[in-house]
Amino acid sequence: MLSRRWCLTRLKRSVSFLTLAGVLLLVIVWTFLSIRSSNVVSFLDPRGRSKKSQSSRPMAQFYPDAAETGLYARKVVSQPKIINNGQGKRFLNETRNEVILKEMVSAPKLVPGKKRKKEKVLKLNYNVHIFYYAWYGSPDFEGKWWHWNHQYIPQWDKKDKHVYPTGNHVPPYDVGANFYPELGPYSSKDPAVIRKHFSWIANSSIGVVSVSWYPPNQADENGPPTDSLIPILLDIATEFKLKICLHVEPYKSRSAETFRQHLQYVHETYGTHPSYYKLKRGSRLLPVFYVYDSYQVSPQQWQRLFSPRGDLSVRNTEIDAVFLGLLVEYKHRFDIKKAFFDGFYTYFASNGFTHGSSWKNWKSLANYAFKNSLLFVPSVGPGYVDTRVRAWNGKNTQQRRDGSYYETAWRTAVGAPAKMVSITSFNEWHEGTQIEPAVPMTCDDYKYIDYYPKDPDFYLRLTETWIKKMDQ
Repeated sequence: MLSRRWCLTRLKRSVSFLTLAGVLLLVIVWTFLSIRSSNVVSFLDPRGRSKKSQSSRPMAQFYPDAAETGLYARKVVSQPKIINNGQGKRFLNETRNEVILKEMVSAPKLVPGKKRKKEKVLKLNYNVHIFYYAWYGSPDFEGKWWHWNHQYIPQWDKKDKHVYPTGNHVPPYDVGANFYPELGPYSSKDPAVIRKHFSWIANSSIGVVSVSWYPPNQADENGPPTDSLIPILLDIATEFKLKICLHVEPYKSRSAETFRQHLQYVHETYGTHPSYYKLKRGSRLLPVFYVYDSYQVSPQQWQRLFSPRGDLSVRNTEIDAVFLGLLVEYKHRFDIKKAFFDGFYTYFASNGFTHGSSWKNWKSLANYAFKNSLLFVPSVGPGYVDTRVRAWNGKNTQQRRDGSYYETAWRTAVGAPAKMVSITSFNEWHEGTQIEPAVPMTCDDYKYIDYYPKDPDFYLRLTETWIKKMDQ
C-alpha cells in the first residue's frame, strides 16, 4: 500500500510539470501569432541594402492606397507637419523619411502562382536636357531657408504706380512659388531628395540634367554657393545612368578671361567623371555648356575664346567644349554666329515673352541654325507663372491648360525640327515652370495652384510620352 506522503509528492511533481508545459505552449502560440500579424516585409532600399518595413497597418495610415496598389503611394497632405521643440513651432523636415516610406510601399506583394512584374527598363534620351536648380535650402541642412523665402522683386517699370507686395516669404507654408512641392520645401543638399529627383527624371526618359552653376564661392543673392554639390550630383546621377552638364549663370565679373579660367577648373575637377556629359562632335567627345544671358558679353569678347584664331581660344585644347548661347532677341542669332558659339537655346517657357521663346519663330530659327552649322536647342516648358516673386508680371503668365500648353511646345519643337530639346524646367519653382510633382496647399488667404484634376506626376509622364514620340 502506498504511503500518503509518497502520493502527495508525486501529485505535486505532476502539477508542476503540467504548469510548465502549459506556460511553454502559451509562449509558442503567442510568438507564432505575433509574427503572423506583424506582416513584416523585406525589401531593398535604393542603395541596395536589405531593410524591413514597419507593419502594413501603420503604413496604410500614411499611404491608404499602398496595400492595394503595391505602387508608389502619394501622401495626401493639407499642411506640412510641425513639431514643438520647446522654442515654439518649427517645420519638421521629413523629406528623407517621406522618400524612404515611398520606396518601402513600392515593394510589390507576392501572390502565389503569380509572376513578379518586371521592373521598368529605363531608356534615356541624351538629346533631351532638363534645367535643374540645386539652390534650395532648409533649416535642417543649411541652418536657414534659402530660395523658398525668396523676396518679392520690385517692379522694374517705374511708370507702373500700382502697389505690390514686398518683403520675403516665410516658409514652410509661405514659399516663393505659385505651386507647392510634393516633397515640401526641401534642401537641395539632401541626398534623398537628389536621389528622388533623379529617379523621377530618369523614369521620364530624360538623359541629361543641366545644373544651374556658379563658380566656387559665388551664388545669386537668394542662395548659398552650390559648386560643392556638383560631385554629389554626379555620383548620384551614375546610379540612374543620367549625365550632368552645366548651365552657367551670369556670375560676377564674367568675362572671356574669367570664363576661360573657370573652364579649366571644371575640366580639372569634373572632366573625368563618368556622369559628366559629353557630346560627340566630329571625332571628339566634348562637354556641353549652356551660357545663360550670354548677350551680356559682347560677341567680340566671346570670339577671343570660341574662334580658332582668338587670343584666348579654347578650340582644339583640353578645355574645348560645345557652347550654347541664349537667344532672346532676333539679332542674337547673328551675334551668336559672330561670337563663334556652337549653337543656341531659348530657355524661357513663356510663349511670346521673347523672340526666341515664341513658338512661331522656331521653324525659322531651326532653318537658320541648319544653314549656319549651328545647334538649335529650343526650350519647352509646361507653363509660366511667377507672381509670387514678381507680383507685377501677370501679363507673362501662361496657364498649363491640363498639359495642352506643354504638348504644343513639344509638338512645335519636334516639328521645327529640333534634334536636341531642353526642358524649362525640373524645379524652377519661382517661375512656375517645374515638372516636379506639386500638391494642393493653402497658406492663409492664398491657395496654391496644383495640377488637379491631373496627378502630381502628370508632367513627368507627359514628358516621357513626348520623348518617345521624338524617338520615332
